[in-house]
Amino acid sequence: MRPEVLLIDDERDFVDLLAQRLEARDHPALAAYDAAGGIGLMEQGALPVVVLDVNLPDRGGLEVLEEIRRRWPLTQVVMLTGQIDLGTAVAGMKLGALDYLVKPTDVEALVRAIVRAKGRFREQSESLRVADTARMASLGRLAGGVAHELLNPVNTIMQKAGWAAELMEEPEFQACPGLPEVLAELKGIEAQSRRCKEVVGTLMRMGGRIDPRPSEFEMSQVLEAVAAQVEARARERGVRVAVFCEPGLPRVTLPRAEIEQVLRLLADNALEAMALRTAGNPARKPDGAPGHAGESSAGSVGPGGLLSLGAFLGEGGVLEARVEDTGPGVPEEIAPHIFEPFFSTKDVGQGAGLGLSACKGIMRSLGGDVLLERAGGPGAVFRVLAPLPGAAPGA
Repeated sequence: MRPEVLLIDDERDFVDLLAQRLEARDHPALAAYDAAGGIGLMEQGALPVVVLDVNLPDRGGLEVLEEIRRRWPLTQVVMLTGQIDLGTAVAGMKLGALDYLVKPTDVEALVRAIVRAKGRFREQSESLRVADTARMASLGRLAGGVAHELLNPVNTIMQKAGWAAELMEEPEFQACPGLPEVLAELKGIEAQSRRCKEVVGTLMRMGGRIDPRPSEFEMSQVLEAVAAQVEARARERGVRVAVFCEPGLPRVTLPRAEIEQVLRLLADNALEAMALRTAGNPARKPDGAPGHAGESSAGSVGPGGLLSLGAFLGEGGVLEARVEDTGPGVPEEIAPHIFEPFFSTKDVGQGAGLGLSACKGIMRSLGGDVLLERAGGPGAVFRVLAPLPGAAPGA
């Protein structure tokens, strides 16, 4: 279980014993013995709760409280004080501390304060995520509207370039000394126009303007499209992208744009997870189980890891796509919550916590599902179950 509490107190024996008692009550904690050490731990990764002594050897507790509230406004602070420092504790409450306790501290009272602080942290985080989601939705609608307006002129440019290329095939233009250069430029215009259409399509998907109509397609086409979309980002991180599909898979009849959206989001999450892999921890090779992406790619892992996209025929009339990475994996303690709306381990503003929830909702609405195959790491495997024509709903 990841620590969610930071103890900052210069009484080492007291802090170490307190950390042990909190650990025994399922509240694992980190310990720092001065202000500098506490701020350093927060800079490595902000924790939801800080238990702070008002008297520290290098800085005043109130000064530390002000810095924590300024730099990590969601973190909840519980002050520890001696009887003679009650005035300081009250001042701390005015500066934003959630509560204060008088030493010697009763462990059960501290646990209650920590539980309350964690609850406040979650409430405030979820409120900010809701606001952030609304802001992103507005930006998405704007992006979709702009993309829609750009689509017509881009199509016109492509048509005009194609018409000009056909015109160059007429006999009267064949003797033109600059004909090869003109044709090359026209091909360049068409190629760049197609690129613009791809960007426009991405913006329209961001704005929620995706085609909801079912169409028949091969899963391999979607996986190749997703691989192409994330290739540049993966290359920047030193991640190799591999695609493998079991031969002879049946075609799927579903809204292709929605399936692509689900797989793209899972691939993006995988790249972010591999970026968190600690230095010196080598990338784990995929399992290589028959029928999925690891089978063809386990032998070649990039310096930043391996993202495997695969598909094979599953049981019960479903076609299964898999997104597998060599990152740190999903900790067992949070695995049951990753599909909950607004659940996120990222800082507010770095993610709304809706991606996996949306993926699961999309696939369930289509009669399929999204599942986490393995928790605890190393690496993560997400299974996307897509129903095949004629399969019973929810099979």
